[in-house]
Amino acid sequence: MKIMKKMFLMTLSLMLFAFSGWSQKTVTGVITDESGLPLPGASVIEKGTSNGVITDFDGNYSIEAVEGAILSISFIGYQDVDVTVLGDVLNISLEPGVALEEVIVTTGYSSIRGKSFTGSAKIVGSENISSKNVTNITQALAGEVAGVQVVNDSGQPGTNSTISIRGTGSVNGNTSPLIVLDGVPFSGSLNSINPQDIESTVALKDASATAIYGSRGANGVIVINTRKGSAQKSRMSIQVRSGSNMDLLPRYDYIQSPEEYIGYLWEGQYNKAVLGGSADPTADANANLYGNNGIDPNYNIWNENGASLIDPVTRKTLPGVTRRYNPENWSDYAFQDAQRQEVNLNISGGSDTTTYYTSLGFVDDVGYSINSDFKRYSARLNLSSRPKEWLSTNTRLGYSYQETNNGGQSSDSGSVFWVTTNVPSIYPLFMRDSAGNKIDDPYYGGYRYDYADEGQARGFAPLTNAIGDANLGIRETIGHNFNGNFEINLDLAEGLTFENRFGLQYTLNNRDYVNEPFYSSSKGQGGYVFKSKDQYFNFTLFNGLKYIKNFDDSNLEILVAHESTRWERNYMSSSMYKLVEPMGREFSNAVISNPPTSYTEDYSLESYFGRAAYSISDKYFVDFTVRRDGTSRFVNNKWGTFGSVGLSWAISDEDFFQSQNIFSTMKVRTSYGVLGEQRVGYYTGYNLFDVSNLNDNISLAFASKGNPDLTWEKSNQFGIGLDFSVGSFVQASIDYFNKDVEDLLFSRRVGPSVGYASIQVNDGALVNKGIELDVNFHVIDTDDFKLDIRVLAASIQNELTQMPLDPATGEEKLLNVDGYFAQAKGRSLYDFYIRESAGVNPDNGAAMWNVSYVDADNNGAFDSGEEILSLYDHKILNPDDVILTSTTEVYTEATKKFNDKSSYPDLAGSFSLNAEYKGFDFTALFLYSLGGYGYDSAYANLMRNVRQNADYNLHTDISGRWQQAGDVTDVPRLDLNTQINQGSTSTRFLTSSDYLSLSSLRVGYSINDSALEEIGVSSLRLFFTGDNLMMLSKRKGYNPTTAASGNTSWYNYNPLSTVTFGANINF
Repeated sequence: MKIMKKMFLMTLSLMLFAFSGWSQKTVTGVITDESGLPLPGASVIEKGTSNGVITDFDGNYSIEAVEGAILSISFIGYQDVDVTVLGDVLNISLEPGVALEEVIVTTGYSSIRGKSFTGSAKIVGSENISSKNVTNITQALAGEVAGVQVVNDSGQPGTNSTISIRGTGSVNGNTSPLIVLDGVPFSGSLNSINPQDIESTVALKDASATAIYGSRGANGVIVINTRKGSAQKSRMSIQVRSGSNMDLLPRYDYIQSPEEYIGYLWEGQYNKAVLGGSADPTADANANLYGNNGIDPNYNIWNENGASLIDPVTRKTLPGVTRRYNPENWSDYAFQDAQRQEVNLNISGGSDTTTYYTSLGFVDDVGYSINSDFKRYSARLNLSSRPKEWLSTNTRLGYSYQETNNGGQSSDSGSVFWVTTNVPSIYPLFMRDSAGNKIDDPYYGGYRYDYADEGQARGFAPLTNAIGDANLGIRETIGHNFNGNFEINLDLAEGLTFENRFGLQYTLNNRDYVNEPFYSSSKGQGGYVFKSKDQYFNFTLFNGLKYIKNFDDSNLEILVAHESTRWERNYMSSSMYKLVEPMGREFSNAVISNPPTSYTEDYSLESYFGRAAYSISDKYFVDFTVRRDGTSRFVNNKWGTFGSVGLSWAISDEDFFQSQNIFSTMKVRTSYGVLGEQRVGYYTGYNLFDVSNLNDNISLAFASKGNPDLTWEKSNQFGIGLDFSVGSFVQASIDYFNKDVEDLLFSRRVGPSVGYASIQVNDGALVNKGIELDVNFHVIDTDDFKLDIRVLAASIQNELTQMPLDPATGEEKLLNVDGYFAQAKGRSLYDFYIRESAGVNPDNGAAMWNVSYVDADNNGAFDSGEEILSLYDHKILNPDDVILTSTTEVYTEATKKFNDKSSYPDLAGSFSLNAEYKGFDFTALFLYSLGGYGYDSAYANLMRNVRQNADYNLHTDISGRWQQAGDVTDVPRLDLNTQINQGSTSTRFLTSSDYLSLSSLRVGYSINDSALEEIGVSSLRLFFTGDNLMMLSKRKGYNPTTAASGNTSWYNYNPLSTVTFGANINF
């Protein structure tokens, strides 16, 4: 820490020096088309350097350049223009034409012309981010980049989505990309970054693009660039939007009629009696429906029972049966109309020597689930200065304050999503007296929630009420986030620049949890209060030398640098119980304390790296990158060396290319590199112990076994890509990649006799390979009307090429069963390995499963005890066995096997429509996936056998159940679990994860009128935006996008569907 403090003070001193002078000018201007309309996203590059910018939404640019420098201006579909800097303002008009895309790719350490870039990267512009109803950048990237998967696993406002680039690159290690904010690796909260402050986001996908990040680049890199000001042009912009968050995506069709549900319970009692050999199953069903062998009579909502309630022929309630009361629909009390409000103000401008961008933002995002919301206040200040011709500085500061409430979202009976789907419709939300009247709550007012805590025997979730807990409890987190970036660039000589950058990120999360004392799970303790304080620090210091030399027909750029990173987490928590005030959240409100806990986690990373890029004739490009990383996470193997080489060829600049008239531009690129991954834990090389109190003496309990020989995962990546255009109608990119990962970070199970259950090791290998496609069709392009269609597609395959060693045999492990999946050599990480459903026996309605067996007694039939429980490894270990197949009605006899289905889709991506008509604009973004499978466990839980105490709800598909001999169906009989495991894991619930969703819809109208200028408004845009508006999948309620595997959970908070109306006002 002392070293980091000295580094910080040194950088601060240089910054103060840098701000002492104000003398150098900045070139500004507007880039327009032949009609005078602005061109947003055009690139302006100082020729022969990596100094460049892109124009904003109004075509404005601001770039620092010396007098006499040559600026190269380019835009897709227009002819390039080179101009010499002879003044402060250069306004350029481009003529239609075709050239290679000259965007600027920002890798974090450098800005590289798109033409010379040898790697695979995609830029997502500010409009694609800021237009969506999102609270952070992760949610906005869905459908924007081929090969990038975004999983939105919760609708809780303020939740980060999970991002993966080009598949899953590890088994037990990290699979997420590195995030870089304004050139500094970022480990803070992405919720602290207001999407409205983001100028562009770059997804770096291959070795040439990410090798400069060494051990942190194996899973790709997401580079976020915040906005900057423009010299000589002061602007103020206000954005206001307001709308609603809704539960619009389909939910499962579960039974909502008490009469329908009680009929199924009666049928279950009847079938159980038949199977038990009852002489009068109807009488048994009537007698047991309510009582000790059925539902608690306290929950009989009808004025009848038994024979006077159910018709044994129709198995439905008899006509004329009336209710004592109407139980509430729990969903009506769990979900709400929710609002989303957002206001953003930004001011930018500058002088010849200094530019600034400052913003204030506020968002109030209320979820459709009760007591779930996210509120953020954000501020940003970005300053750029060139006080001397040889000195430039950049300062970027961001702060946010956040409040989050996430009640009712636990993964247990406290989840309102689990409750609303699974509670049988016969149970009331509020407690009733013997006459069926609601009981007043003596403590909080209103009606008393039914916790089934006063002698009732409610079959479903006894002693709990998730909706009561969500309303009466507290689950609040207050967050403070700061990120700062201070940069100094010194021009030491012609072409030689020293770069110094210091990055600081700080996060503080204070959590308050309160369980009230009268009803909650802490009732026996008299209430409970929990507090935690979670602090994160991240310091990064970068020092580098960059050299650029322009020769007659070639260019050379070299970067050598050192980077030091220090990350630290300080956690502290405590709790008390027996509360004085029911909802008091301070410890002074509680009497009895539990032992507090606190700990620190940290790591450091030292890096030395370099990059050299060389070009010939502005057609042939090559770059080399090497990086040496040392990490504190490992003990004996702290250092690793990584690198890459990349080549590209601008074929369309060759003379022979001009002889054909199909392709307008073409560029081919290829790269190979070795990268690493070390984010597996902080102290995995050391034996860890838990400290506790034993009779007021120190007690050390063994916690986990360390492996001092643990080292980096190594990723060998090869890629080749083709960028081309056909006239001004088509721009496309095609990429092939192959990513071999070795020394996988595996959690190896060992025998308990050694004193520990598992150890982290480097073992095994896998490969990810695939093809990505990005095509943009310019279908119509006239003065009044434009229509573009963009298609993204990716096909990714995953295969384990080497399994880890089995310590019991000393050889490669044959099979590793992991939940629904199993890993084996030649298989993917997500190949399903479960029992196969064989349908329903039409004679008796029993569920059946396939069983593989060896006919030990040669009787030609399957006998219990002959079953093979796991087929894959049995075949390898017993190659001479003659294996037969039959069916069984005993689930535990069924055989687990590879089902030749994977959660990896054959094809996934997006397509979008973008249209403009005069002042109107329209965008629709659709996401799709084809060929994959997921396990729909939420549906499976609704399709299992009913039980006598009515402990779970049922799906409406239960209506297709077997009812009598001869019925052909895949839904077994209802028999109160007489046949156990009917709903257990099998291919019956393995579901195609094909889907089509409307991810985003945007309609806007822009007004540029002289009347607006008279009141100081330069432009006004009115817009409507909708997100997550439609989901079409194999089954209503099944949403494959909420998990990378396509599997579902009954605790899941469905993603928010949001519609807003708003206005952008520019002054």
